[in-house]
Amino acid sequence: MLFYILSFLKSLSFIDYVLFFTVIFLLILIVSLIYFIKINEDNVSEIELSDPDNLKQIASLMAKTSPKPVKFTSYEKEQEDKAIISYDELLENTGQFSLNYLEEQNIEDKKDISVKKVDLEHLISPSLTNDLPKPKQIILLKKEEEFLEALKELQRLLI
Repeated sequence: MLFYILSFLKSLSFIDYVLFFTVIFLLILIVSLIYFIKINEDNVSEIELSDPDNLKQIASLMAKTSPKPVKFTSYEKEQEDKAIISYDELLENTGQFSLNYLEEQNIEDKKDISVKKVDLEHLISPSLTNDLPKPKQIILLKKEEEFLEALKELQRLLI
């Protein structure tokens, strides 16, 4: 048996040996890289979970710093100047207007869908305090009894 192994090794050329050891070296390298990546991921998660003081410092620094201003390119600056409303005005006016509704109705077949009639004469109101009161939905006694019967039937089937 040893004779056959030695004869096989003698039949290989120098390039075969180089390729064999190169493949072995690459396999060892890949396995070691995967091992180091796994170890590094474990260490990062332990640091994040075990240090709440660090998280408090980061949160306080984020609260203290103001957001950096947007740097426009020349094209964006030109478009900003030509725009009807600027980006800053848009950010300032966000959430200050709401639609005015005349009335709100629920669809009879589907109680969870509501339809609102828009006031076209006074379309937009400047404040959000004019919300319509939502009508309280009361489950009819008949539907409640049907629901309870269905629950009892389900309980009977499960037992």
